Amino acid sequence: MEILTRYLSPQAARNLLLKAAKGALPSTSWEWARFLEGPLWQELRALLPFREMPRELKRFIGELKALAPQVAEEEPEAEGEEDLPPEVVDLESPEARQALARRLARLEGVLGVAVVGPGGHEELFGGEKPPFEAVHFLLGRQGYRAFYALLPQGLVALRPLEGGYVGVLARKEANIGRLLHALRRIATPTEVGG
Repeated sequence: MEILTRYLSPQAARNLLLKAAKGALPSTSWEWARFLEGPLWQELRALLPFREMPRELKRFIGELKALAPQVAEEEPEAEGEEDLPPEVVDLESPEARQALARRLARLEGVLGVAVVGPGGHEELFGGEKPPFEAVHFLLGRQGYRAFYALLPQGLVALRPLEGGYVGVLARKEANIGRLLHALRRIATPTEVGG
């Protein structure tokens, strides 16, 4: 409320909060963070001419997420997505790597993508690429299924695949659950075929 009342009257802020919540307000810090960056931000942006989320609101969302970072891994999948089959990608095929990189780059909040396979790699970055190779190497020694971290340049998510990996750089306020779900759906032909 304190942040909202910088832009709206207290009554208008309360009404906006209730309208975005559609009745029930979130109960956990992770739910609040998701609510603030989703429904509340959409309502606020529709009401006021913001180009991007106010800094203090972004900071508050980050603080809420920091209180419960482990919940991001356990976030339920969006309705209907749990039944989607794996997306099979042959990392040895340049065309398949390019198609996957382009598809992932279109996800909301994504700033860059790296798709690395045994026969080559595809990268779509507008700026500096995160150290995916080093992180994959270090984590690969102990084994991992998915990894994410908040770095100064943004949110980084990494998924190992047979003979390579897929890395995504996204805005800090991007939906990490949706990104991790998209990465977990990717599989190589041998992973699917056994």
